[in-house]
Amino acid sequence: MTVERKFGLGVLICVFNRDFSKILLLKRNEEKRRKSGADWGNVGGRVELGEKLIDACIREAKEEIGVDFDPKKLKLIDIKETPHLSEIFHAIHFVYATILDENEKICLNFNCKNESDEHRWFNLNNLPDRTLDSKEHLLELSLLAKKAFSKNEE
Repeated sequence: MTVERKFGLGVLICVFNRDFSKILLLKRNEEKRRKSGADWGNVGGRVELGEKLIDACIREAKEEIGVDFDPKKLKLIDIKETPHLSEIFHAIHFVYATILDENEKICLNFNCKNESDEHRWFNLNNLPDRTLDSKEHLLELSLLAKKAFSKNEE
């Protein structure tokens, strides 16, 4: 039996606090944790057919945390290829970064099917175990985000 491999595009949004010392992560629901072998991940998801990447970011953020991000404040910082996201799935994720005040109200699963059980701001020096992206990659993304946002201030 031949298994058909699938290919997809996704977006991830790394949400940092104002001084880039913390990142907002979502604890995924039990099914997603079991499937991925990880507990915590960034906001994000699939790009729908015909949807622009930035629009997918805005939609996913609204669905998952109930926040309307200004597209001008989302910066593309990385592209991540995962040829074996699952046994049959090859994915490319466009990684964006943005800044959010830690006191901003988060409305988890605002418009989606209970994908996450909780959210939490994590200090970059004390990231949780079992993250979708490695701790090293999350730290690398924080440096890329800082650099992207500091260019705007010059």
